[in-house]
Amino acid sequence: MKNFVFDLYGTLADIHTDEGRPQFRKSMAKYFRDNNFWQRYVELCKSLETGDELCEIDLNKVFSVLVPKDPFGAATYFRKKSRLSFKPYKGVYTLLQGLKAKGARLYILSNAQSCFTCMELHKLKFPQYFDGVELSSDFGKKKPAKEFFEHIVQKYGLNKSETVYVGNDFRADVLGAKSAGLSAVYIKSNRSPATDDLEEVREEAIFATDSFKELTDYLLSI
Repeated sequence: MKNFVFDLYGTLADIHTDEGRPQFRKSMAKYFRDNNFWQRYVELCKSLETGDELCEIDLNKVFSVLVPKDPFGAATYFRKKSRLSFKPYKGVYTLLQGLKAKGARLYILSNAQSCFTCMELHKLKFPQYFDGVELSSDFGKKKPAKEFFEHIVQKYGLNKSETVYVGNDFRADVLGAKSAGLSAVYIKSNRSPATDDLEEVREEAIFATDSFKELTDYLLSI
């Protein structure tokens, strides 16, 4: 394999956010000086939905309406206050450095919002390792949409037979990648869906494990 495409959250980085906490809602109302902020936020999000379950809205548009003078600052504050924890999984840098040392090309394809994720990628110091990053909010559709996977293949001229997708969600990552003709590798993490069953996943993925060390050893071997 020459190309390794990774999911981000739950695969390379462990993140926990909670936008439902009363304290978070109070912080938002105070920051935006609007006691009806949350209602306005939800309504704007809904106004961008198309009815397609795989449609991904772009929150940049929402914050541009809410705070026209500084949408980036607003999005940054929103994410900072909603984020309870954020860190790379143990062994991630060893894996990325090992793959780069072998001459592999690395990419991220993730269901994520660019107004949040771009700054978090820099916090993780990931840009130095990756040859490309594709996020669902920019594309307009999210995994497991076949079109999203095909997008990264076409954009970077990837040979599908030399490309593997790595993720922690059976439906979104494994079945999604396979629908686009890509091989899939699965890591069961603390952020994987509770319904994911390793034995079931192994019937579809070329490799599946709940150990990041085993994942690293396998990816470096192929």
